[in-house]
Amino acid sequence: MSIQIPCPNCGRELKLPDRSLLGRKGKCPKCAHTFILEEPPVVALELANPEPVASVTNAPLKATGTPVFFDLNQPTKPSQPTSQGHVTSAMGSSPVLADLDQVVKPKGTAERLKEQQRKNARQRNIGLAIAAVAAALIGGFVIFGSKSVDKNAVSKTAEKPAGTDPEHVEDSGQTPATGFANPKSPTKGKPIQLQYIPFGTQVVLNLHPAELWKPGSPGEEIRYCVPPLAKLVETVLNDLFQRKPEQVEELLICLLPGIRGSLPDVAAVARLVDEQKQSQLIDQLGQYLEVDGQSVYTKGDRTYMIVDLKTLVVCPKSQTQEMVEAIKKRHPVEQIDPLLPMTDRDRHITAIFTPITLGLQEAWFPENVRPFVKNSLDWLGEEVETVSWSFHMTDEQFYSEILLHGKGSSGKNSSKKLEQDIKVKLAQLAESLLTQVEQMNPREQGKRMVIGRLPAMVEVFSLATIINHGPQYVQLITPLPDRAAPNLALGTLLAWDESTRTDFSKARAKPPTQEGPSVPDLIADRLKMKIDVDFRNTEMHEAFAYIGGEIKTSIMLDGDALKLGGFTKNIKQTFKMDAARAQDIFIEIIKVCKGLGPKPEATMVIVVDESKKDILVTTLATANEKGLKPFDLSK
Repeated sequence: MSIQIPCPNCGRELKLPDRSLLGRKGKCPKCAHTFILEEPPVVALELANPEPVASVTNAPLKATGTPVFFDLNQPTKPSQPTSQGHVTSAMGSSPVLADLDQVVKPKGTAERLKEQQRKNARQRNIGLAIAAVAAALIGGFVIFGSKSVDKNAVSKTAEKPAGTDPEHVEDSGQTPATGFANPKSPTKGKPIQLQYIPFGTQVVLNLHPAELWKPGSPGEEIRYCVPPLAKLVETVLNDLFQRKPEQVEELLICLLPGIRGSLPDVAAVARLVDEQKQSQLIDQLGQYLEVDGQSVYTKGDRTYMIVDLKTLVVCPKSQTQEMVEAIKKRHPVEQIDPLLPMTDRDRHITAIFTPITLGLQEAWFPENVRPFVKNSLDWLGEEVETVSWSFHMTDEQFYSEILLHGKGSSGKNSSKKLEQDIKVKLAQLAESLLTQVEQMNPREQGKRMVIGRLPAMVEVFSLATIINHGPQYVQLITPLPDRAAPNLALGTLLAWDESTRTDFSKARAKPPTQEGPSVPDLIADRLKMKIDVDFRNTEMHEAFAYIGGEIKTSIMLDGDALKLGGFTKNIKQTFKMDAARAQDIFIEIIKVCKGLGPKPEATMVIVVDESKKDILVTTLATANEKGLKPFDLSK
């Protein structure tokens, strides 16, 4: 059975003998457009001549410097071996189909095994990096999976002002429901460019290693929260360019899918922090070769190019010609191109990918990551063709921007529908995640606490997100305090890790009845429990929430009273106390939060309600007004 695949440029149908060629490159005989051979939504099947098909798809071919084409619309003569033992194919009068540049010269069995082992060893680290990075990025949408979405649900996200259709959300003047101001982008960089990149890119990752690896930077804290990702970036950089992250100012990695079930080819551009000596670069990069007047260097199955003394390029050896061609005229990337002009290469991390590619290439991911990726892609939905997600971190803010390009987007109405769908999903995300987290049973108390707070963090992320739509895309911008980045990163990593040990098909597990030390019945006795705290620019309401979790007591803040007293819930707490009574930690927080002045009425106090088993944080003035008795913390 053959498959008819239309050319995306002119519509001319190309015929494949079977699905074994899917994932390779083909060239249209009518318009010469080169594209990845992907199965269309509706596949036309025809009977094919089995003999020519066998000779074309199974015979080993000698690799040449120019593409090899086969006319599969016409009967093909059986291939004949040459005197050197290689096989050549008799082609029809008009070459039609696939550029089989991945077919290599036959080798002995032992040599082929050794070469495959070497290639697998090199690609394994890159494949794992792909899995970790992609899973972490799309996992920000949905950690383990998603429930079915109620299309009639009301989004909790702020609506866009009427009559606006901004190209960038910062021009809309919109404020999210959480009260975070709508900030301008923290960066003003140029769009990401795919110069020097061969044809076929489906996943793009742009990052700034030197800045992320700078001591004391926000990136350093993120790396400590997700050490597997940091280690994999270091491994990939060393494998591709023999450089450390601190030496690379900007890194562009592009994945070029091959046959389904195989790891992708990798092309990359590294812009170094310091200029290098050309002689040392030449010695490092391998054997000299000239292609169309351009100097390149081959090493193993890779080709390197020196753009200047600070810029290096690498690509698969089989795509050297395309890399050289892309110096002056880059190759089009049909699905990714619509979002590239809206990217900002100055952001710390930007990932662009096509969900269908990640869905088809499950071999890129370890088995325990595949359900995570699949459920995340399902959450995005079939209508999303391309995703761009960028992050930037400063000492004051964590800034996230997501761009979603819909399939077949032809105007405002289609992007508006996608916007509404995303609003509904985002509004329901935290609740869906909560049902999953409740089924987990982490053994370590610290992990239990972080994972338990993840749904609340995701809810804050959802509420802070500003959603708009452009002509053919949907934009989500999320400004959060700087602490959100490491908290979300650590919470996501720990929750995913715990999910791999959780059977979600079982009924929700009940919390252990005898976990840890027993808690006194009286709140007054719980306040004497000794706990450890290490607050580092922790907001006051988060500090109280932590204490409440440790002493198993609900702590509520009287927002109106605190506001009248001159307090805000965001007052930063920075102190450390080991084995201290909970009430002594309350005293320290009250010292930090001084309100309007020395007046007793403006003093912060707590009120203990033994009947309800909770604690109220209020002011002395409000407590007196309501006839409430402040708890004496000095005893």
